[in-house]
Amino acid sequence: METFLESKESKRDFYRKVIKIGTPMALTQLMTSLLSLVDTIMVKNLGDNAVAAVGISVSFMFLLIMVQFGFFSGLAIFVAQFWGSKDIKNMHKVFVITVFIGAILSTFFFLVGHFFPDTIISIYNNGSDLASKAEVLDLGVRYLKIAAFSYFTMTITFTLSMYMRSVERVMYPQIVSISVVVLNTFLNYILIFGNYGFPKMGVEGAAIATLISSFIGSLFLIGYFIKSKSEVFKIKFSVYKEITRDFVKKLLDKSLPVALNEAIWGLGMTAYVIAYGFISPASVASAHITNQIMGLFWAFNAGLSGASAIMLGNKLGEGNLQIAKSWGIRFIKILSIAGILLGVLLFALSDSIAQFFTNISSGGTNEVANNVGLILRIFAFYIPIKFINAYNIIGSLRSGGDTKFALFAEIGPLWIIGVPLAFILSLSTDLPLYIIIAIVNIEEIFKFALLVPRFFTFKWVKNLTN
Repeated sequence: METFLESKESKRDFYRKVIKIGTPMALTQLMTSLLSLVDTIMVKNLGDNAVAAVGISVSFMFLLIMVQFGFFSGLAIFVAQFWGSKDIKNMHKVFVITVFIGAILSTFFFLVGHFFPDTIISIYNNGSDLASKAEVLDLGVRYLKIAAFSYFTMTITFTLSMYMRSVERVMYPQIVSISVVVLNTFLNYILIFGNYGFPKMGVEGAAIATLISSFIGSLFLIGYFIKSKSEVFKIKFSVYKEITRDFVKKLLDKSLPVALNEAIWGLGMTAYVIAYGFISPASVASAHITNQIMGLFWAFNAGLSGASAIMLGNKLGEGNLQIAKSWGIRFIKILSIAGILLGVLLFALSDSIAQFFTNISSGGTNEVANNVGLILRIFAFYIPIKFINAYNIIGSLRSGGDTKFALFAEIGPLWIIGVPLAFILSLSTDLPLYIIIAIVNIEEIFKFALLVPRFFTFKWVKNLTN
């Protein structure tokens, strides 16, 4: 039996890189989640129909984010491994391809969101209360027509940040993320409620605030690339002339399954929102708010899983396969402990968090706040499993190009178990929302049963740069 004793220097290198890469990435995720949560908290004063309208609009944007994340993180596999082998020219080729794909995706989603917002909102807006449906449709259309412009700046930010993280330049994107959250919060305050002499614009003010802050954030990142003296960031777009069909085919072979993975997963999350829309706008608002809160707890996982993709990819690109294998196991242990601790914390804080969302439901029932507290308790039990599943899908398996199995393990349980259950239970039963969500999330257990054994086969331990 093959044995491998990792040196103390390698272990120190592991924890040094986790802190250097993982901490800024976790904070970036935290800031991104705070940005969405700030919108929700401020819009909540306009009522649950306004929260539902913004939540539906964000769900459409979330689908774009997932498709882009799929393509970009799939291509980032190669950026990380080329960075490990110091192949700058091929890194630039991957970047150019990423920009091209991002431009196509953002343009498509903009055209749909800006010119057909009523169609998008109507897909999700299925409650039986006609007055609420009409208000949600009106508010959602007004928000989405403006927010759709932010898809371009969001894509720029996403592209540049992903590239910078793959080469371990993670601090600057974090500073930009913090700045965007602060600016967005301030703009929300003055535009939603009409403070400091500005007109009171409601949900349209929230959309404008998102657009302006996103635009400024993208400018800061573009400026970094322009001013940087590092060869890594001196992208010459003329390199596209050297991109061969075989090169593109190699990239797509690994990145397309990742893109399909995230796109179909994003569609699954969208399907959940549609299913819950058949219950009531308050259910949509509850699910939206809960997802925003979970994003805060998800930040730790995002930092470690994102760092693992980069760190493992670098080691695989260097040809240090045994170290990559050892580091992969260590990530499993850390995330297991973190998942349990954060699950306990979430359960303990669930009622306190829910109190922020009282008095937004119609009729003074506090339906949304009650739902939020109960759903958070359900998620508290699932957090350890969700952490390990996410790590294997976006970290270990993806870092070595084992993307086809990750695709199968992700979308199989989601679409065979989760989505059908969501629609059946929402349409055919009178079960409360938190019970439906508890049952639907059983699909995470099936993912866990597929992904953990696959990890320990170590079929993902591959150098893709050869």
